[in-house]
Amino acid sequence: MARRLSYTGPPVLTAELVAQWCREHVDDLQRELVDGVIVPAVTQMCESETGAAIREAQYQEDWTAAERADGVLDVGQVKSITSVHILRAGAAPEPFTEYELGQDQRVAWLEFPGGRPAGALRVQYLAGVDLEAYPAVKTWLLLQAGTLYQQRESLIVGGTVTDLPLKFLGHMLAEIIVPTRF
Repeated sequence: MARRLSYTGPPVLTAELVAQWCREHVDDLQRELVDGVIVPAVTQMCESETGAAIREAQYQEDWTAAERADGVLDVGQVKSITSVHILRAGAAPEPFTEYELGQDQRVAWLEFPGGRPAGALRVQYLAGVDLEAYPAVKTWLLLQAGTLYQQRESLIVGGTVTDLPLKFLGHMLAEIIVPTRF
């Protein structure tokens, strides 16, 4: 399973974008709420829903010797491989450079032209969606952020908030959803 080490890119939405979407003046918007709570929440919602990295971040995966013969990475929207190391008990990680990054629209994988090295591997990579290439993802994020911002009292108090139509929302993310592999 991939572990996010750190975010490397800016947040995917700004308070200005959310204010414009909500038809609010940015000075009237509760900027700390939007930047500190709502934008991180909708980013995580989208990452959870799709399996893709939304905000650019550095990820790490540790593979045992027996797993990942197909080399498929857990997170979608991979931009580049930072490093691959062979892990051996009691020894320092050994850099491994004989790999290539393969990818399609949704998933990425490591190809080992000379064969997968024996032993456990640690793979680090950079991933994050290109919102210019997938503008519907940005719209999905804005819809969710606007709903959370405008209905925050209802959500906190426990009142009923009608969900946005799932079919409509699902199609906005369809291009980046990582297919299940089990």
